[in-house]
Amino acid sequence: MTGSLGKRYARALIGLTRPDGQLEPAGDELARAARTFAEPRLRAVTLSPAIARAARLRIVSNVVATLGVSRWVANLVSLLAERDRLALLPEVAQWYETLVDEEVGRTRVNIRSATPLSAAERGELTELARRLTRRKSVVVNTDVDPELLGGVVLDVAGTVYDGSVRTQLERLSREMVGQRA
Repeated sequence: MTGSLGKRYARALIGLTRPDGQLEPAGDELARAARTFAEPRLRAVTLSPAIARAARLRIVSNVVATLGVSRWVANLVSLLAERDRLALLPEVAQWYETLVDEEVGRTRVNIRSATPLSAAERGELTELARRLTRRKSVVVNTDVDPELLGGVVLDVAGTVYDGSVRTQLERLSREMVGQRA
């Protein structure tokens, strides 16, 4: 997510939705539109130079109408399509989410565990993330990754805390190989 162009579109959308208090709903709609247009068959059609521009724009317009998104998101998607920048939509959605999170003081946390977390474990890890980030608002996403063998990997705003058994075993293995040499 390095492109400044995607960030500019996201900032513009924030500027339009903020006065009406629609930051969050517009973000949800934008994410939904990005997921929809990322569908491989639709993406192939809407980005293909082999298909007439007018036909591509008509398809985009019909999909946007079907999604039932706000005028801001509909206009943004249409503008991206008109400027042959529809491929930027996922990046715009990511930037939008990041910028809104910054604005409202929210941090996103990803937790990977070898087995599903109990409600108590999830609560403890959420509280840990709050303390680490010094933020009250934390959005937690959990994934199960059996390859971890045990423990958890916590990704808090880009800083990874790896307490997985797999990593501990790898570290131990490296130490043992280093002692033999």
